[in-house]
Amino acid sequence: MRALTAILLTLVAPLLLAQEVKKPKSEWPAGGLATFQLRVRAIPTVRLKVNGTELLFGVDTGCQGVGVLTPAGAALAKVSPAFSLPTMGNSGRNESVYGLVETLEGGGVIWRDFHMTIMPLDGMNIHGLMGADLLFERPFYMDLTNKVMTLGKIPDTSAAHEVPCYSRGGHCGVNIVVDGAKIPMIIDSGASKSYLCSLRFKGKTKFLGHLPVATVRGTSLSRVEVCEIKDLRIGNAPLSGVEFLRDKEHNLLGNDFFRSHPVAVDMPSRRMWLFEPQGKAPPVEPKPAEPAR
Repeated sequence: MRALTAILLTLVAPLLLAQEVKKPKSEWPAGGLATFQLRVRAIPTVRLKVNGTELLFGVDTGCQGVGVLTPAGAALAKVSPAFSLPTMGNSGRNESVYGLVETLEGGGVIWRDFHMTIMPLDGMNIHGLMGADLLFERPFYMDLTNKVMTLGKIPDTSAAHEVPCYSRGGHCGVNIVVDGAKIPMIIDSGASKSYLCSLRFKGKTKFLGHLPVATVRGTSLSRVEVCEIKDLRIGNAPLSGVEFLRDKEHNLLGNDFFRSHPVAVDMPSRRMWLFEPQGKAPPVEPKPAEPAR
C-alpha cells in the first residue's frame, strides 16, 4: 500500500507543479514611473503588448488577480490554454482556464512569465482586462479627465483629501457613510456606474426603467433604480458626483467616482487620495480601429 501511495504521489506531484499559477516578474523603468494614455469608453481602456502583439485592455481595479485575456485576444497573442483549476464564484463552482504569457508590456513596464485567465468578456469589445495585482503592485494614480494613468509614483498629495483604504481579496476597499450608515465599498474602475447592495441600503429608490446592462456574462435588460441618498460622505468629507444604482449583491464605487476627481492608491500603506479636478481634458485623439473579435 505504501509503495502504491508513493507511486501515486510521484505521478501527481509533477502535475500539481505544472498547474501552479505563476505570478509576473516585473521590470520597471529606471525612474520607477510608468505612464499610460487612456481611452475612456464605458470603462477606461489602454493598449498593451502581449507577446509583442498590441491588444486593447480594460483597466479594471475590480478584477481580481493579474487580469483576463479573451479567447480572441489569446489567439492573437499566441497564448494557448495551459490548464484549468476549479473556482467558486457568484454562479457557483466553475473552471478557470489559464494560459502562459511570456511578456506583457505597457507604460515602460514589462511583466514576464506568468499565467493569465482566459475567458470570454461578452458585451465588451476589448481583448482583456488589466487587473488589481498589476494596478496596485506599486502606487496607482488615475485621472480620467486628462485620460492618464501612472503606476509607480503618486503626485503631490498636500492638497488632496486622504482616506484610509484596505485590501479586500486583492481589491482596494474603502468605507463610505450613506445617510449615517458605514458601508464597505470596492473601488472598481471596471464598473461604468456605482452600485449599492439592497441589503445595505434600505432607503427609497427612483425607478428609471429597464435598461441594457453589459457584464462579463453578457448584455441583458435590468431593472434600474437610483438610490435616493440625503447624505453621502467619504473620510468625513462630502462625496459628490456619484450616483448609486441599487444592486442585489455588490457595493461598488465605479467610474462616476473616478470621473469626479483623480484618485491615487498606495496599497502597502493602506492610503487613498482624492484630488481636485486637474483641468480640462486634452483634445480627443483620432479613434483607433476597433479590435478584432
